[in-house]
Amino acid sequence: MNRYKILSWIALIISVSLLILPRFVSICTGHTGNGSPMQCHYAYQAEFIITLLAVILSASLLVLRTTEGRLLASFIVLLLGITVIILPKSWAIGICENGACLKTASFTTIGGSILAITGLLIAFLISKTQSEEVT
Repeated sequence: MNRYKILSWIALIISVSLLILPRFVSICTGHTGNGSPMQCHYAYQAEFIITLLAVILSASLLVLRTTEGRLLASFIVLLLGITVIILPKSWAIGICENGACLKTASFTTIGGSILAITGLLIAFLISKTQSEEVT
């Protein structure tokens, strides 16, 4: 198995683990004074959508055959990993200050970082392979 396939499988596994993470590590279930859910609820709903896209694109890395398609998918995986890191920050959607979701946010940040690095490595590997084929 070549490096591209290994990195693609790592991206898929990290994406799936980020997708199911809030089911195993609890997020805040509190409500605000007027009965609406806390920010954490909305942050992790957005995280679910982003990681679902990351799962689809990571899986597509395993079946794409063209260099351009692989490069585009890996770049989007990189961007989705960065988005996963950004969403729980207070200047984005944010999470509550003292809830159980702080632990979930730290795991999400680690997973998003690994996903972004994997996307970057795949893009670098593809561009390096493409430049070697041209020369």
